[in-house]
Amino acid sequence: MLPQPLRGASVALLILTLSACGSTGSTPTPTPTDPARNVSDTLSPQGVASPVTLTLGQPQQLTVTVGGRAPAPGQLVWTTSNAAVASVTQAGLVTPVSGGNATVRAALSRNAAAFIDFPLTVSGAAPTPTPAPAPAPATDFAQQILDLVNAARAQGRTCGATAYAAAPALTLNAQLGQAAQGHAADMAAQNYFSHDSKDGRTAGQRIAAAGYAYRTWGENIAAGQATAAQVMDGWLKSEGHCKNIMNPAFRELGVGYATSTSGPYWVQDFGAR
Repeated sequence: MLPQPLRGASVALLILTLSACGSTGSTPTPTPTDPARNVSDTLSPQGVASPVTLTLGQPQQLTVTVGGRAPAPGQLVWTTSNAAVASVTQAGLVTPVSGGNATVRAALSRNAAAFIDFPLTVSGAAPTPTPAPAPAPATDFAQQILDLVNAARAQGRTCGATAYAAAPALTLNAQLGQAAQGHAADMAAQNYFSHDSKDGRTAGQRIAAAGYAYRTWGENIAAGQATAAQVMDGWLKSEGHCKNIMNPAFRELGVGYATSTSGPYWVQDFGAR
């Protein structure tokens, strides 16, 4: 009986039942303590297994049993008829190399006439996964936003009904940037727009989780604006956002930027320690 492959995506299990077959009568039963001699050296040639189709980039494990057991180390010798198409290890792992046909053979090391062949067909390249959109260079946007914020703070400004004098320039802070970028990416990935995360965290909790031991903090968010200049213009025309930008208590800034099919997301996290 020819062995049949186990239908599965990654492992082809072929059971090689090697029966003793000799011209001088029955073969003595091997002792259980000598697995290398589970099969007589006088076995006749074996057959051909069901064809195996492989795809480039997707190795496949071929497994045989000898006398109903896993082969002992060195009991089988694995070879390939065409190494340019497929290679095989001595553990039976087949790696497609190029398109074409080859035969992988598992033979008894003590009797090369006892074997089973695996006809292989290697087809085309594996489907190339669609790459995720390259993230925008958030660090570039962070510097652009910082420059625009400091330009706004360099002169007096009225936010709604509140007049602000010129305020000290801010500096970028990596921890605030981590909190801001994380929130921008989360909004983009989950398609929502809120100061509170989907998991219920507030901006202050995200900032603290990033390791920023704040004395005070503030956050601006926006969505849809294509450039740093556009989003800053919108923030400065909004009373609450403008107040955050002009707040003299803030000393540091973190900026987040992320894109999705619904558009760009922007986050400013302000803080002072």
